[in-house]
Amino acid sequence: MLDVHNLSKTIDKKTILTDLTFQVGAGESLIVLGRNGSGKTLLLNILATLIKPTSGRVLISEIDAFSNLKQVRPYIGYIPEFYEGYSELSVVDFLNFFASAYRLDRKDRASTIESVMELMDIQHHSDSRVGSLSSGERQRLLFAKTFLHEPQLWLIDEPLTLLDLHGQVEMVELFNELKSMGKTLIIATNRLEDVIKLGNIGTENKSNTDKLGILSNGEFVEFNSINHLQQKIKDKNNQEIEPNWLAELYLEVTKP
Repeated sequence: MLDVHNLSKTIDKKTILTDLTFQVGAGESLIVLGRNGSGKTLLLNILATLIKPTSGRVLISEIDAFSNLKQVRPYIGYIPEFYEGYSELSVVDFLNFFASAYRLDRKDRASTIESVMELMDIQHHSDSRVGSLSSGERQRLLFAKTFLHEPQLWLIDEPLTLLDLHGQVEMVELFNELKSMGKTLIIATNRLEDVIKLGNIGTENKSNTDKLGILSNGEFVEFNSINHLQQKIKDKNNQEIEPNWLAELYLEVTKP
């Protein structure tokens, strides 16, 4: 569903991303792990067609994204880590605004908006101003907004950082449901513990195809399915996987 070929980005003569090539299919997720400043958010912005790469191609459903912006953007849902816009609008007016922008049928808008508010458990905030919401509530609103046009490709930056434990569990369940619906998820995080949760590692929900990409110095220093990485470590050590295997892997592949 998402095919990225030789993607690079240079800003002010500094190369931030270098020759990234990867694919993520329908019903799969890619977790992009990296420290602050590693280029994770920049990568999401490029995949969202908000920033043009210096070189390389992004194909979404086999369509060249930057040559066909109007055609591919309905496929994309982008949820940033922080959002400060439209703070004076009420929640329902905010969703109405985006329903209009997404050209939802007028006769279906009210029921669709009610459904996405209930899905994200923000219906009791329908008349509240966006600016009065907590960080976690605002993130739920962004998910509700994204559900309005049912995109195929979900780009999500640090989805668990602003949520309490209960909210994190609900968010991981939501991501599992999106994958079961055939959606493609690209999730950026700088926290090892979030990779464990988002990848359903150690649970019966762990997928054989979900991928992990470790981004360092503008490159993927490790990119493979989580299953493959665990098996690789198990074979290397000739023993059961240690609880801290992910931290050890991260330190090994990112060392100078």
